[in-house]
Amino acid sequence: MTIIDEAVRTILMNDATVTGFVGTRIFPKKLPLTCTFPAISIHKPSNPYNQISRSPRFQISCWTEDYLQVQQLSKAVEAALEGFSGIVSGIEIIRIIPLDAPDQDEDLPGVYHIPYDFRVIFRR
Repeated sequence: MTIIDEAVRTILMNDATVTGFVGTRIFPKKLPLTCTFPAISIHKPSNPYNQISRSPRFQISCWTEDYLQVQQLSKAVEAALEGFSGIVSGIEIIRIIPLDAPDQDEDLPGVYHIPYDFRVIFRR
């Protein structure tokens, strides 16, 4: 994970509502094959070159075995990240902006997924 990735994970880990759902199950990129649900995975589908723009897009994927619970988890993630600003892991986060949170159909029966996209504007 990069420093900005770790900062986003730290924000989520410091939120009692989020960790009430997932504990420490917040993973980079993919979930482990033997992962217990609910859980979160974090990755950057877009990362503009830092000299031009320090505002990567992060996808915070919420995973559960219950549709209502995945909705509640995505709202907890939104509350933890939306509008956040401050210093985390030595990074000045200017603002976190939610972009999109569609329901995602999964091929795995009994698994619900909401990939929530955020723009993270930061300075080192």
